[in-house]
Amino acid sequence: MQIRLRAIFSSILLCFMISVSAQNTFSDRLNTIEKLQSTQAKIDAYQRLLKQQDTLVYTENLGRLYHELGRCYANEKVHDKAILLLKKAIAIRSKLNDRNAYNKSRFRLSRIYASTQAFEKEHAQLISMINDAGDDVYTSYAYRILGRNARIKGDIPQSLQYLNLGLANKNLLKTRKFESNLRYEIITTYAKKYESIFKTDSNYFTDLDIINDHLQRIIIDDLVVSNIPVLYNSLAAVYNVPETLHKALDYYKKAREGFRITGQTYREFAAINNIAIVYSEQGKHELAKKYYDKIVTASDDEEQIATAWNNMGYYLPNTTAKDKIPYFHKAIHTILERNKIAGTNFMLPTLAEVKKSGYHLEILTYLKDLALHQVRAYNDAHDRSYLEQAKEVVYLIDDIISYIRYTSDAEASKLYWIERGVNMYMLAVEVCYLLQDTAAAFYFMEKNKSLLLQENIKLLQQKLQYNIPDIVKQREYALRYETLALQAYLRGEANDSLQQQYALKYKEYQIFKDSIQRLYPQYAKMKANDAIVSLAEVMQKYTEANTIFVEYILHEGKGYGIFYDHKVPVFFKLGTDVHFEANIDSLRTWMTKRMNSKERKEFQTIGFQLFQQLFPFENALERLQDKKIVIVADDILQYIPFEIVPIQTTGKLSDAYLINTTEISYLQSFSLFEQIQKKENKPTKELLVFAPMEFANPALPTLTHASEIFITYATDTTSAYYQKKLATKENFLKNRNDFNIIHLNTHGGLDSISQTPWLAFYDSNMTLYELYGLENQAELVVLDACKTDDGIHLSGEGILNLSRGFFFNGTQSVLASQWKVNEQAGNKILKIFYHELADGKSKSEALQRAKIYYLQNHDQTQTVPYYWATFKLTGSTDAVVQKSWLSVTNVFIGLLTLSCLCVFFFFWKKRFM
Repeated sequence: MQIRLRAIFSSILLCFMISVSAQNTFSDRLNTIEKLQSTQAKIDAYQRLLKQQDTLVYTENLGRLYHELGRCYANEKVHDKAILLLKKAIAIRSKLNDRNAYNKSRFRLSRIYASTQAFEKEHAQLISMINDAGDDVYTSYAYRILGRNARIKGDIPQSLQYLNLGLANKNLLKTRKFESNLRYEIITTYAKKYESIFKTDSNYFTDLDIINDHLQRIIIDDLVVSNIPVLYNSLAAVYNVPETLHKALDYYKKAREGFRITGQTYREFAAINNIAIVYSEQGKHELAKKYYDKIVTASDDEEQIATAWNNMGYYLPNTTAKDKIPYFHKAIHTILERNKIAGTNFMLPTLAEVKKSGYHLEILTYLKDLALHQVRAYNDAHDRSYLEQAKEVVYLIDDIISYIRYTSDAEASKLYWIERGVNMYMLAVEVCYLLQDTAAAFYFMEKNKSLLLQENIKLLQQKLQYNIPDIVKQREYALRYETLALQAYLRGEANDSLQQQYALKYKEYQIFKDSIQRLYPQYAKMKANDAIVSLAEVMQKYTEANTIFVEYILHEGKGYGIFYDHKVPVFFKLGTDVHFEANIDSLRTWMTKRMNSKERKEFQTIGFQLFQQLFPFENALERLQDKKIVIVADDILQYIPFEIVPIQTTGKLSDAYLINTTEISYLQSFSLFEQIQKKENKPTKELLVFAPMEFANPALPTLTHASEIFITYATDTTSAYYQKKLATKENFLKNRNDFNIIHLNTHGGLDSISQTPWLAFYDSNMTLYELYGLENQAELVVLDACKTDDGIHLSGEGILNLSRGFFFNGTQSVLASQWKVNEQAGNKILKIFYHELADGKSKSEALQRAKIYYLQNHDQTQTVPYYWATFKLTGSTDAVVQKSWLSVTNVFIGLLTLSCLCVFFFFWKKRFM
């Protein structure tokens, strides 16, 4: 027995030694082949070696052989064979322990996809690498290339997302060089954001702090020598604002010298262009022109030459706008390579040309400068043709921005491009105002408002058609907005704990999206284009004699409005001088506080001035009298309830409010409302009330008067009340989808860091992000809590408040508060509001009656806006059809029909007796 065991052991040992010897021989042969000079000689040698191998047995050397052979074919541009071989290498290396070799093959494959312009496949390969969160150089490259690719497309938020994910990979950051290079890329991305912005805003100083933090953590020696001047150039782009032009110039000069020394001619010319811009900003125009001329005559890069032409035209001193326009034409011709066609007259590019060029950001800049100077040329010469040309330009800019938004999957990126479009929309409305083209102006006003929310609602409605399980949709939205919430906290800061949380949540979301792609391919691929309703369509819908509307657009000291009351629409310019903004600020301050008699008088005087500025046309008050107006506000106006605006300076303040003469409701946009109305709600029950009154969180004070509001519904058997400890988040999630009216009497607020809105239940809070994707059937949601209609304002997005969460889910209208609710006054108003609803009044009339009743029955100290004006109605104003009443009516109709049939059959039968 022992002899047999020894024999078996000896045989195994011999086989192992032979195998090791064979592998060593295999490895030696691979090493020898790699030393060959000719790529074709390598291919031939690798192919011979491959024929001698058992390709069914996965070994490190077989993976290496496939990889090297694929690399050789890639060098020879035989991409189909290279891809096939590298895929085989990846399949083998994925089974082995060498993660570095595995990522090396995946990275090599991604570079082939990039060189063959198979960008989606390149992207997928790089994403698969970062999802594995390796610690090797190829994973480092993957983060950086993903960030770089997004940056090149102008997708700054997406670029920063990938690079911050790299910083969250702590295994990767154990190698100091990897960390320095990631931070270098982040600074370069911020530079892309600011390279065409020449003034500071509220975000600039936050971004500057982030950039400086990254700069302090970079070890210069860790960077490739050629990247050091790139870093200087990036820092210069960030500092290229009026306050720090001298610092920008110093960095640009250092960058230019570094590019010259390292032989980076293309980048040297880019630095020269930037130096010229700084000189232009400093008013040193002759010096700047020398640099521009140098680029135009010496550079062989179309983008650089085009940018030089554009900047030359923009900054030319003592030159009319008309004479500057040809420079912008030259810039566009050059970047599209039209200048190679002799004698070409200027024509606007098509969207297809812009797509093909790949220079979206650059062309947008040239087009905006062109439109701006066409408007200025009109102001100089009053030649209408300049305005007609400018109108064509802004429509093209709109198409380009819409295309970029539509092709982006990242929500933050869509927001970024909406923000980029806001300036253009204001310019477009200005052009339309000068042309008195009201219909076109209305289109751009609508395009400016809440586009991302409209898109998300449309997508949700489409998704419902595919019968996707609720649990899948809810999980998708939860992950999506948990990721966004963490991103809001991060803001690019080097917070290790949050970076880790964000990386884990991002990976979880990506894995979930991949599973959705496999299970529901149609659902995962859906896109939603913007559907903008026309002015004619809206006018056709507002046929009731007493129903009118007004829509505004405001941005950076300019503002316009369109008013319609069944006559010719009035297209007007707002008096947006310093007094206009000061008046709004005053009202915003006073409306949330208890005022003394002197302050009430000042409020009435200044408020009347604001009324005249908001409605600056003849007979404004007469045209508003006894009307039902729908208001689509914008920017800072979204924080002002128009109900509180005084329409006279004499008499008592309580009698002077606009609410006394006009029934008021609000929309975020008409196009958004159109999407909301497409959803057909079918609630089966009447009223759902959540009134925690007491809270597990001791920081939230007790509420005591909630039950008084619902006396109208006390006997209704289809209503449900969850009070105190039963008013939990879990119970709300279980019951929210069956009711005609949802009333939440609780506390609300904004997160102190991310400014994310939240709503309190007995046990825990629900954030705006959690609301998304929770479908409901409600005709009306009443958010009887503090600041439920408050939030941060995002350009092109509107106010980020809880109302939008319910609109997203299918609610037709929301009654929400703009500031802290006075519980006693709020309850009185809501009690009357519900009584009027039950009496068949529309929602807007019910609210108006409740507020007027309050004003008429309280003394002047309690009739200031703080007490009565916080609730604001947004959405449908239709009367609420009560389900309990509807059930009784149906029964009555059924009984009546049955009685008629009985009578009919009685007489019919009697005829034949």
